[in-house]
Amino acid sequence: MTRTRFIYSKRQGACFVPHIALAQIFSRSARRAGLELEMTQGFSPRAKISFGPELPAGVIALNECVDMFFQDLNNNNLLDDMNNSLPEGFSISRVIFPDDDSPSLGKLCRHAEYLLRSSKCGDLIEHAKNFYNDSIIKSELQDSWLRIILSEPAQNPIGGLVKHMIGKNIINGWHEINIVRVSIGKYNHESDKVYL
Repeated sequence: MTRTRFIYSKRQGACFVPHIALAQIFSRSARRAGLELEMTQGFSPRAKISFGPELPAGVIALNECVDMFFQDLNNNNLLDDMNNSLPEGFSISRVIFPDDDSPSLGKLCRHAEYLLRSSKCGDLIEHAKNFYNDSIIKSELQDSWLRIILSEPAQNPIGGLVKHMIGKNIINGWHEINIVRVSIGKYNHESDKVYL
């Protein structure tokens, strides 16, 4: 069994694919690429796949992660074969082969970097700080975007902020805010980047 980590993006229409559908998309793409996935044990076996913290549908993602477990992986063109098999809007940028004792994605994905923008909300940074409190590691304006680094994205989902702003009548809906998850992983203070 070979544990393989793909760093991928979801853009264009792919950003509207819900998190629950990702396992099926990636397992079917692997089969189209001629790869044999390891299956879970039990009454209803499924492809052994693990994703990072979920994103709401409609959020663009630039550096997401998925661990897939393959049987007898001997593929020199793994990156190209997977990219050619994925639906439009999905793209894999890197392939990593973690050590057997490497932590799971749930333990590795401790921070997330987001870019947010809304023409309907004048002080987006204050709303984010009030909602997330100490969970914001860093916040700054970059051109017309608010860049924030959040700790524990699984417990502090970006969708919570949007729902809070809708509930307070700050915005009328998801269509009034643009969100990009730039990366997920661990925050490095020296490089000021989040990565695995």
